[in-house]
Amino acid sequence: MSEESPANFRAHAEQLPGSVLVVAEGELDLVGAPRLLEALPGPGDGPVVIDLGSVGFMDSSGLRSLLEARQRCQDAGRGFALSRPSDAVQRVLELVDLTGEFEVVERPVS
Repeated sequence: MSEESPANFRAHAEQLPGSVLVVAEGELDLVGAPRLLEALPGPGDGPVVIDLGSVGFMDSSGLRSLLEARQRCQDAGRGFALSRPSDAVQRVLELVDLTGEFEVVERPVS
């Protein structure tokens, strides 16, 4: 039972020069959404970029977590952007007409 299935969600933050990259992988759903929020960095100066290139599924819970993550960053005075939204993420953003609500940037490199 220690082995995770590919459907599980993982997110981890990497401190990069000038920004924080949060890499998300798996299904961003009711189970994964809190994990994404837990991976957000605490107070700081640099912008937060969430890499969604490895997210294979996203539902309304995942969308809500992205909106909450953006709000947390804005409240902390940090920039916020998405990087490499997967087809699954892009499809949800288009369905709810929120594609223009998120800044999309190239994935920062370390």
